[in-house]
Amino acid sequence: MQASEISSALSRLWDSLEGTNKMRASLFNLLVVAPKNSRSEYVHQITHKVLKRFPSRVISIAIDSTLSPDHLETHVSLIPGARGEYDIVCDSISLEVSPQSLDKVPFIILPHLLPDLPIYLLWADDPVKGSSLPNPLTKWMTRMIFDSEVADNLPSFAKALLDYHETTHCDIADLSWARTENWRELLSSTFYSPERLFALQNASKITITYNSHETPFFCHTKIQALYLQAWLASQLGWKLTSTEPSHFTYHNLEITLKADQNPKLPPGTVISLDILTPTKTHFSFSRDPAHPHQIRTIICDVEKCEIPSKYIFTKSQTGLSLVNEIYHTGTSPHFLKVLSFLKNWDVKCLS
Repeated sequence: MQASEISSALSRLWDSLEGTNKMRASLFNLLVVAPKNSRSEYVHQITHKVLKRFPSRVISIAIDSTLSPDHLETHVSLIPGARGEYDIVCDSISLEVSPQSLDKVPFIILPHLLPDLPIYLLWADDPVKGSSLPNPLTKWMTRMIFDSEVADNLPSFAKALLDYHETTHCDIADLSWARTENWRELLSSTFYSPERLFALQNASKITITYNSHETPFFCHTKIQALYLQAWLASQLGWKLTSTEPSHFTYHNLEITLKADQNPKLPPGTVISLDILTPTKTHFSFSRDPAHPHQIRTIICDVEKCEIPSKYIFTKSQTGLSLVNEIYHTGTSPHFLKVLSFLKNWDVKCLS
């Protein structure tokens, strides 16, 4: 289909549904940019998760390096959203483009962005080594959502995100960072008092266990654990003195990232976190094997052991991290601090 036929093709599709219970709706524009590869199906799945909750006009840009340099092809379709008395249906505009023709994309999609609605961009390619998006495309965005799973080097990825934030003044987010939100809230609620915060700040050993089980869509399973320990370090002012792929030293503190295999949990999920202080106080947070969204908390010292408690996480579901990042506003100052902390590391995020 020629780009000039997009509007008329959409009109014909809607005309064919006249008299049915289908309702057209859009809360925002959702742009999805991804290379055409083995993860394309995953990107397709999480996009549909968004539409089930937030109807939007979807514009998908698939970058295919096998195409001829001047190739650019467009398609239109309708995607079902939420169902009810009236079934919600969303517009979908798809572009298949070669990397050399990316500069043409802004001119094609601009007339089809719904005016006065936010524009969210899911960029499912590595901004370090992938195809660069044209500046006009990034400058229109309300929020740019990245996926660090595609990054081979987390420090380089962090620097690229900070550069985009500085040059475009656009809100930024990352799906793996979003997946650590429950753990960050749990730790914040546990170390609420000056005494407990002092104990955490002066910890001597921390072990973070994560699910290293890989799938066709996820192989960099260490990223969430890296984010979590970097968040603790950046918030508490720890100074990194040495690094290894799964071991980090902050003066008197040793942090170890421990791999465990659990095919029942999403890849990269943090399974447990153990904190030991010089006074032998032990903070243990671990998922209940029978109910993984429930975290059992045990706090002990040499004299006593507190009654165990449970903290309930939001149940994990593929695609919900993208949904959550869409309804968040602004850029998390904690996330920016973590990116600034990570950008000077010399550690690859490969499992």
